[in-house]
Amino acid sequence: MSRFQKASHVLWHCQYHIVWTPKCRFGILKGNVGKEV
Repeated sequence: MSRFQKASHVLWHCQYHIVWTPKCRFGILKGNVGKEV
């Protein structure tokens, strides 16, 4: 299996998982959870 993924017109290799946190949810990422992240 190739380390690249492809579709009909594009070839890509993604190594990152991006999580977008809206401002109203930022308070959840405090304490132990915030330290882990």
